Amino acid sequence: MYKKLNIKSLVIIFAVLLIIVIIVFYLDSKKGERTFRSNIVDIDTSKVTSIIIYPKSNRQEPVEIIRKDYSWKIKSRQKLFNADENIVTNILKTMTELKPKRVAAADRSRWEEFEVTDSLATRVQLITGKKTGADIYFGKFSYQQPKNQMAYYYNQQGTINTFVRIARDKIVYVVEGYLGMTLNRGLNEFRNKSILRSNKSDWTRLSFTYPADSSFYLVREGVNWMVDGLLADSASVASYFNSISWLTSSDFVDDQKPLHTEADFTLKIEGNNFVKPIQVKAFKADTANRYLITSSLNEGAFFSGAKSKLTEKIFVGKNEFLVPVVLQ
Repeated sequence: MYKKLNIKSLVIIFAVLLIIVIIVFYLDSKKGERTFRSNIVDIDTSKVTSIIIYPKSNRQEPVEIIRKDYSWKIKSRQKLFNADENIVTNILKTMTELKPKRVAAADRSRWEEFEVTDSLATRVQLITGKKTGADIYFGKFSYQQPKNQMAYYYNQQGTINTFVRIARDKIVYVVEGYLGMTLNRGLNEFRNKSILRSNKSDWTRLSFTYPADSSFYLVREGVNWMVDGLLADSASVASYFNSISWLTSSDFVDDQKPLHTEADFTLKIEGNNFVKPIQVKAFKADTANRYLITSSLNEGAFFSGAKSKLTEKIFVGKNEFLVPVVLQ
């Protein structure tokens, strides 16, 4: 009887211990899940309504990028500027693709070392409506040499990692990539710098509207370009098109408006696959800028015409395209 009781007791004890072991393993696994994430940011980017960046260099003036209708704008001092859509897309893509490689620290004792404190980190918030969908601190980066230094592997590149921390979390993670280059920029670096972005092979007609009688047209007829009915020099046309078809500038002018409502120079580009013509205009300005340049592709933005000789680059004269006369 005692033998049977002992066996029965042992079975019960074993069962109880087994249950305890299962519970411990389960709790440990859940703890591990909380400690080591599969993704740093888990958010639907289509629902992000604004991005707030607190640059490491100037945390007192955060960059706020807001979604307005179907485009992104930069809000600064109650003004809205057109944002560079590619940069915004890249930020959202980078944020959602962050995957921790390892845990660098499990408590706040090493926050300063990894530069993920409030005063040392670059902070990025993704806002969805009235909620903060993500709030990340980006700290310093580290460079890791290739593991194999043999001559055969000399072409291998090292790995750059960044230390990150999620707001209201003590853990510091290591993620691949140097994110400071994307995030630590001045306000103008996030702005749309486009003046012209168009496929020059689609162009069929360029109208140059200038003062007095200096206006002219550049029209494509078959494979040739004609200047007011005269055959244009193909090399000159190609060189001009190459110089303006993908034209940008970071010389923004925000503190003044044109001196006149009518443009002094206008370039209108028409072509195939165009919803509407592209227009670039130059307005008379002060002596420092000479002209303010604006484009229908980037409405509301004005660029200095003097800096980088922007006016001369866009608004060329008719003689620029004429076939050179060879003297006998």
